[in-house]
Amino acid sequence: MFQVKTYSQEEFKKMKALKREFVETGEGELFTKNTVKRRLRIGEEKATQLFNDLTKQEDGE
Repeated sequence: MFQVKTYSQEEFKKMKALKREFVETGEGELFTKNTVKRRLRIGEEKATQLFNDLTKQEDGE
């Protein structure tokens, strides 16, 4: 099922860069949905969708 993205491309790019920083410093496991939520000051649903899309992209889907 196709789901409309609730976040902007700019937000995605910011969180992709942040996730990369976490991984490079060996703290990749600390990058969570709540990290996205706090950094962008967004709601639960939007943070979940953004985090899931970042995770899918990293998994090569």
